[in-house]
Amino acid sequence: MNRISTSLVVAVAAFAGLALHAEDFQPLMKTTQATWPEKQHIGVICDYGASRAEVMALAKAAGEGALITVADTRQAGQANAAAHLIANQRADYLVLLPGDRTFRDGTFAASLAITQLGKRGVPAIGTTAVALKQGAVFSIGDGTKGELLTTDRLIGTVDVILPSRAMTEKGTLVLREEGMATIAVLAAE
Repeated sequence: MNRISTSLVVAVAAFAGLALHAEDFQPLMKTTQATWPEKQHIGVICDYGASRAEVMALAKAAGEGALITVADTRQAGQANAAAHLIANQRADYLVLLPGDRTFRDGTFAASLAITQLGKRGVPAIGTTAVALKQGAVFSIGDGTKGELLTTDRLIGTVDVILPSRAMTEKGTLVLREEGMATIAVLAAE
C-alpha cells in the first residue's frame, strides 16, 4: 500500500511539473530582435488568467524596453475583436502562445486572428511548425526542436523581412518588473 501511494505522489508531481512548464521564448526573441531590432511592441492574444506563465516567460525573454499588449480573450468568437485591438494598439508583431486554450498554434481562432492582422500589416510568429501553416512568418522554439522555420508564402503582410537562417485605456492592467518587458492587458470585446 505504501509503495502505491508513493508512486501516485511521484506521478502527480511529474504531471504538475508538465502543466507548469512554460515555453522557452529565448530563441524566438533572439531571432526577432536580430531580424527586427527596431520592433519592440509585441501583441499577444490569449486567456491571460490561464496563460499568465507563458506571457511572463515571453516578457522575460523580450527584456526591458519591450512592450507586450495582451488582448485578454476567453473564446474563439473574440478573434476579430482581439486582432483589431492588437492592430489598433500598433503592435509590431503577434506572438502565438503554444499553451493557450483558444488561441494557440493550430487553432481556428488563431488562424482567424492571424489573417485579420496580416491584412493590417501585422505579422505573426510562433514556436511550432503548425504556426507556419496558419500564416506565421517564422517559427522557432521547443515545437521546432530549435530549428528556425520560415514561411514560403506571406498572407496579407506586405513589408516583412524574414530572418536569415544563420497605453492608457480603461480596464488596462499594466505590469512592470525589472529586466523584463512591460505587459499591458486589455479586454478584447
